[in-house]
Formats: sequence, structure tokens, C-alpha cells
Amino acid sequence: MGLQDIHVAARLKALEPHISNICRAGGAPGLSLAVLHHGAVVYSKHFGCCDVETEEPPDGDTVYFIGSLTKAMVSALVGICVEAGLLEWTTPICSILPEIVDTFQGRGSQLTALDLLSHRVGVSRGDALWLQRAGNILMPKSKGIDTWTSLPLVRDFRTDYLYSNFGYDMAGRAIEKLTGMSLGENLRSKIFEPLGMTRTSLQDDFSDGSNYAKAYFALDDASPFQVPIPTISDKTLMAAAGSVRSCTNDLARFYASFLHAVNDQFLNNTTSTAGSPFKQLVQILQPHSQLTMVSLREQSYALGWGRAQLPCVLGAFNYNKYLVPQMPVIGKDAPSKLAVYHGGSMQGFTSSVYLLPETETAIIALQNSTGLCDPCDWIAQLAIETLLGNKQLPESFEKLANTAAATGAGLAAAIDRKLQQERKPGTQPRQLLAYVGRYWNKVKTFRIDITVCNKDEDEELHMCFQGVENETYRLRHYHHDVFVWNASHNDTARQGRFQTRPFYSYKIEFELDAVEKGEQTVEVKAKSLRWMYDDLPKPVTFVLE
Repeated sequence: MGLQDIHVAARLKALEPHISNICRAGGAPGLSLAVLHHGAVVYSKHFGCCDVETEEPPDGDTVYFIGSLTKAMVSALVGICVEAGLLEWTTPICSILPEIVDTFQGRGSQLTALDLLSHRVGVSRGDALWLQRAGNILMPKSKGIDTWTSLPLVRDFRTDYLYSNFGYDMAGRAIEKLTGMSLGENLRSKIFEPLGMTRTSLQDDFSDGSNYAKAYFALDDASPFQVPIPTISDKTLMAAAGSVRSCTNDLARFYASFLHAVNDQFLNNTTSTAGSPFKQLVQILQPHSQLTMVSLREQSYALGWGRAQLPCVLGAFNYNKYLVPQMPVIGKDAPSKLAVYHGGSMQGFTSSVYLLPETETAIIALQNSTGLCDPCDWIAQLAIETLLGNKQLPESFEKLANTAAATGAGLAAAIDRKLQQERKPGTQPRQLLAYVGRYWNKVKTFRIDITVCNKDEDEELHMCFQGVENETYRLRHYHHDVFVWNASHNDTARQGRFQTRPFYSYKIEFELDAVEKGEQTVEVKAKSLRWMYDDLPKPVTFVLE
């Protein structure tokens, strides 16, 4: 380590008290941080514990789920397949997945890998149909294509950016079909093994079963509540969107090699680098979509990566931006540099990575919680400021984390207030049996069971997703034939559900019809329900079986 790198390490070490405070504020029981500069690790530190019960501290080999940091690995894998001649970036994906031909009002026949990996298809997200409670994947992989192609179009094709986990799921399926190997086998043989990433996988668990972080959600006092480990893997839906689990030691190897290859391929205008698994990086890191952030400088999306020209606001892929009045401008006291970055989350885990390609710098932060805010992203941005020698004080990031955490702890209450503002008082529901039944989406890949249960001599209406017992929620009468199912912050956290769902997604509206039961008897019975589970033009109808 050179003298300059020693000075960098010393400046980062001086941040440790502030990093610990940010972790406490946001409810991160454990966090691993690694920083590369000039292609080598100059700083590595691990905070808190990976297991609250045993108080075991994390280290560089502690495995975390890295969520959507998976996406850059998948785009790199597609680049390898393009270099090998298995497809072109502009190959219609329907030539590999014929099920999508003629879907999306003709877009399905035009979709390419570039469209899927840059989030420019324009299809609604649909995440509520597969991701609710910790430990559950609500939809089998076999139903993924039918479900995705049934989702409504909500953005213009190839001109509007709309983040899509389903798009990456489709890219992963295409790779599997082209190669005849699972996504995990592809990543292992083509990237992980060549780079010596021995603790990185898409499998359910690791063979030795040791040194992995437990998953936690933060209660409203920032204390941790343990939830089940995610079950996402290369055997499930959304493998390519967020199933990788890894550690800072392995990720340091990945990003060091990636940055070296990026600089080589951009400098020499080539598609490969000697001794590196990474191919086609000029295409992968080009801007392909415009992010929805307001900025004079570049804010774009490449393939699995965000691009931002400093100085500017960062954090497009973590939810801190929803929790503070204004995000900090990073890099304003230093010469302009390109930042390439992404964030990730699965229930109980959050991750963040920032790259500065010109200096082969990487900041990697992994935490084992879904917190009141995202400490890992605040800490990564603080590290960038420190590396650039800027004057933004660490205390300002502590203040931001405290503000964000207070807002995060109040999200459930804010949802309830919004619901109450729109409630029409003084109405009564029908007899609860009128709503009972099994309701399906139009392609019969997602079902909602409505039942009546007796509790303390009172009847309650319950809703269950996909027949999964612990995905059962109580429906409370709202007004007319509308019910709600929102819960307090702590109840939502104990379920391992994200607090950031839109307030309208907690409304379930029944549509009823009169049914003749005899010559003089008419029964009012629900025929469908409507659920606005996403940012959609109108609620989606689920029809009674």
C-alpha cells in the first residue's frame, strides 16, 4: 500500500464512530464495508453482529444477500454470451422465449437484451405478485412469463425508464435456454470461479452452513427483529433480479477485475481484456435510459448500473431518497468524476456499491437488515466524499440518517392517515359471507382467497395470497364494499414486509352482483375484487372462481 493509500485508509478509519452511529440510527445490526482504491483494497471494516442472538461479528467472508447488485453480474454474463456469439444485443428475445411473441401490443416481438437490462420496456413492475412476506416467493418460476406478459403497459417503449425485476428474470431465462445451464451454473463457471469467488452463489444455502448473516427488520425503535432468510435462488422466480449471496471479500475481487477491464476496454475500444472474464463493457456501461432524477448532469441507466456525473445527487436505487427532504450533492468540492453505482435489497438485507472508474475505486457496503433507512447507502456516500477530499462533514450524514430513520419509522402511520383522509364514514359492509370466495387474475397465476373467520365470537374477513398460510391478512371494513389491510410499523416489520408500499395498495374493493336464489329470493354476492397493487392507471380485477 502506497503512502497515498495509507492516507486514504486513515481518513476512512476516522469515520468509524460516525458509521456506527448511522448503523444504530437506521437499525442495522451488522454491516460490512470494503473500499478499493487504484484497484486494491485499502480499507475493510465490519460493524456490529451478523447474528444478534450470539453477537457473532461479521468479517470479510460473512455472506449477505446482495439483492439487485445481482443485476450487474447478469448483464456481465449476457456480455460474455454476446462475445461468444450466442446472441447479439439486438437479438429479439422472442427468438429465444417464443412465449412473448405478440405480447404487450406488439412490443414482445421487438424486445432485446438491451431493452430488458436497461428497464425501458414500459411494463408495470408487478412486484407485489411475487414478493410480500419474508421467506416467501409467491409465484413459481413456471408462472413467471404468463404473469409478466399479463401486466399492463404504463410507459412508452424505449423512451421511458421504469425499473423492472421481471425484465431481468426474462434475461436470466434466455441465458438458461441458450446455454442449457442454470443461471447459477453460468455465473459460477464464467465469472465466480475464474475470479476466485468461493463464497458467492445463487443456491439455497452454502455447504458448510457457517458464517452467514441472519436477516432482520428494524422495529420503530431501531431494534432488530429476526425474519426468515430469503428463499430466492436460481431455482425460483427472479433469480436474475436479485438472488446472489456474497461477501465483501468476493465482491472486492469482482469489482477490482471489473474496473480494470472497464478502463482497458474503453481506452482501447475493445470487447475483451486479457485475463478477465468481462466482455462487451463498452456496451454494458453506455447510457441506455434516462433516470427520472432531475439533474443538469448525467443521471442515466446502463445495463445493471446507474451512471451519474459528479457533483450530483446519488442514491437512485435505495429508499433514503423517499425519507429526507433533499438528498446531499456528492462531489461538489472536487473535480467532476463519473460514478457508476447500484443498490439492492431483499427482505432483511440491503446493499450498496459505488464505483469511480477513473481511479478504479469501489465502495461496497452490505447490511443484514431492512432498516428504518438504508445505512449502507449513507455510509457509501460518506465514503465517496471522504475519498474525494470534500468538506461535507460526517455529522451531516448522521443527521440525514436520523431524519430518514424518523420518517421511516412513521411510514405506516402516514399510510393510515392517508387512508383515513379518503374514508367515507357512516357506511356498513354486507354480510361478510357475500365477499367469500377464490379470486384469480386474468391468466390464473395469482389467487386471493377470501374467508370468514370467527374470533372472540366476532366474524372477521381474511385475505390469503396464493394459499400460503402465513400470507393471510385481516381485512377491516373501510367504506361501502372496500376493505383495508394495512398494519402498524412493528406488525409489518415482524411480517418481514417492506414499509414502502403505496397507501392505495392496502385497499381491496369488491364488486357485487345480485344472484337469484329462488322465485322470490335475491342474494347479493361478490363477483370480483379490485386491487391497485402497483402504480397503475386503474386497479387490477381479480375474478371470482
